Order: sequence, then structure tokens, then C-alpha cells
Amino acid sequence: MRAAWVGAVLAAVLALCFGWGLAGLATLGCAPHPRGGCGVPDGGGKYFAAFMASPVPLLIMVRAGFYRRDWRPALGYSAGAGAGAVLALVMGSSVGHWIVAFALVGTGVLVPWLAHFNTPEARSARQEERQRRMREERLRRARARRTERRRERRRLRRDSIS
Repeated sequence: MRAAWVGAVLAAVLALCFGWGLAGLATLGCAPHPRGGCGVPDGGGKYFAAFMASPVPLLIMVRAGFYRRDWRPALGYSAGAGAGAVLALVMGSSVGHWIVAFALVGTGVLVPWLAHFNTPEARSARQEERQRRMREERLRRARARRTERRRERRRLRRDSIS
């Protein structure tokens, strides 16, 4: 059980770093790139590294099933996203900072909500529903085949009589 809460703290720190990186990139803006487009301005390497590296461990935890047994450790991500949103608004109050803050708060709400639906009970209910739909589909196809065979027999009888 302790390992799950260590992961929750790790998720909170990573979400905070992700928010810090996004807010830093919003603060610095965009520098023209030699090939055209937008690039990271000078002094923005640390923000770019935080922005790029922070989601990777979170994705690994999700793929490895960190939130499959219990959804409550996903609240660590929410705590980090909330702190990242506050940090983004402390770093500046431009439109970009507000967008970062709203995006972080949105994902902070969405991640535990989605993890809550990934519990074993919810997965088994979805699997049972899927199996019920498959049975109904097989039954519908079998009825269609029987109907088609009957039509074919009637057509053959009519053709042999004529």
C-alpha cells in the first residue's frame, strides 16, 4: 500500500513539473526557428526539458496499471496539477498562463475520474456488457441465416414446381 502512495507523490511532483514547464514556455513565448516556425527561446531549455520529460513517467504508470487496482492514488496527479495551475498564475497572468492553468485543472479533474472507472468492478461490468452484446449479435446473425435458408428453400421449391 505504501508503494501506491509513493507513486501518488511522484505523480504530484511530475504534474507540478509539467505545469512549471508549460508556464515557463508561456512566459518566454516563441523564438523564430531557422527552418521556419517556432522554437524554444534562449534560456528556455529547463522549461522545455520539464515539459517534455514530465509526462513520460506518468504514461508509464498508467500503462503499467498503477491506477487499475485503486483509483485514489490518482488524486496525487490532481494535487500536482492544482499546484501547477497556481504556479502558472504566479509566473504571469497572460492569456497563455490562464490557458495552462485551465488545462492543468481540467486534467487534474479528468485523471481521477477516468481512473475511478478503471476499477476491477467497472472492468468486469464492461466485459459482461460486451459479452451480452456479442451474444445478441450472434443470435441476430443466426436468425438472419435461418431466414435466408428458408427463403432459399422456398425459392428452390417454387423453381422445381414450375
